[in-house]
Amino acid sequence: MRAISCMLTLALLCTTGTGCALFKKNPNNAQPPGIGAPPAKFPGAPPDPLVPTPPSLPPAGANAPAGGNSILAGTIIDAYHRPIGNAYVRWVSLDEKDTGAPIDVAADAHGHFIIQGVRPGGSYKLIARTKQGDKLLAGMVLTSAPDVRVVIPIREDLVNGNTPPLPSAPTTPAATVPGESKNTEPGQATKPTVMPTINVPAPPTAAPTVAAPAAGPNVAETPKKGLPMLTIPKGPRPELPRPPALPGDSKLDTGPTRVPSCALLGNHLENLALKDSKGQTWEYKKDGAGKLILIDFWGTHCIYCRDSMPTLNRLKTQYGSRGLEVVGIAIEAGKDERKEADAVNKMCSSMQLSYRQLMGHVGAFDAGKSFKIEGLPTLILLSEQGDIIWHHVGRPDPALLNALERTIQSRLNNRTF
Repeated sequence: MRAISCMLTLALLCTTGTGCALFKKNPNNAQPPGIGAPPAKFPGAPPDPLVPTPPSLPPAGANAPAGGNSILAGTIIDAYHRPIGNAYVRWVSLDEKDTGAPIDVAADAHGHFIIQGVRPGGSYKLIARTKQGDKLLAGMVLTSAPDVRVVIPIREDLVNGNTPPLPSAPTTPAATVPGESKNTEPGQATKPTVMPTINVPAPPTAAPTVAAPAAGPNVAETPKKGLPMLTIPKGPRPELPRPPALPGDSKLDTGPTRVPSCALLGNHLENLALKDSKGQTWEYKKDGAGKLILIDFWGTHCIYCRDSMPTLNRLKTQYGSRGLEVVGIAIEAGKDERKEADAVNKMCSSMQLSYRQLMGHVGAFDAGKSFKIEGLPTLILLSEQGDIIWHHVGRPDPALLNALERTIQSRLNNRTF
């Protein structure tokens, strides 16, 4: 019995003492401090020079302009509808009276620009400028945010007294001239530094003469005398027959325009010929040249298209005598032209619309596909030269229609007769 008690005592001592060391569980054998563990950091201590400090990130929205979370984006083009790079766009809010200093945005090499931080639903005026040699080109459009399909045509004849100048280039510090003293006090003369003289050997006065190689086998010698001159007999020159002159206008007549037809090159409308709802032909070159044209793509099946028609009718009545023409293009199924024209006339008569209605879908021809219309209604404003300067897809709200009217007023006020 005494032997069993001794054995239990010995096993207990091994477990609490050397037994923990054998199984690596003794806390007294732990790794000493300072080896493998990061050193303690004290408040106010300088950072470790061997440990790189991560860069501090700027707060979110630090570089975004104040005002809103919407954008305006688009392209700057010239008179030939080619993108123009290295231009500047100044945006001005039409809703706020005091907007601070003017802000210019630089376009990239392809004429694309992005304006961030504008107010959603706000009306803005965008003025683009650039220089081609000594010529200043400019252009202006009115739009509302958000709009990512803004097109600003710029030309030399659009520059006027209200066109802002281009942003000035940053000035560079004057270069220091060798030999001048930098630390010159007022009233003291500048003492030039004497530079060491370097002797450069003079070039030879005459190049060594090289004897011309003698003519060898199968090599002909250059004749010393020139070739004989060709004698041209003198006399009156025969008169060539001239082409017959065209009677009247010198322009070549290519015949009547095909109806229906559309010639849209990029954002420039060359010509458009369609029949209206009463069977009469409307051609852009003859009936709309030199005018500001507002085109409304709509359909009798589109319930949202009717909301903006009273406003378009008012614009035609108010600005028609000053050079604005409003034209509606009805996009119907194109199966029965007579029934569709009657439906268009009936609807326009019930709404008392006075502007002209063209039939845009006749047989296989679809004017909506020619203009790449994505939905109805779609409003397009053409300049006097046939360029698309304003474009909107979908149901326009009152703020957008007000921005459209301001664009029309600006274009008509700047016209030269």
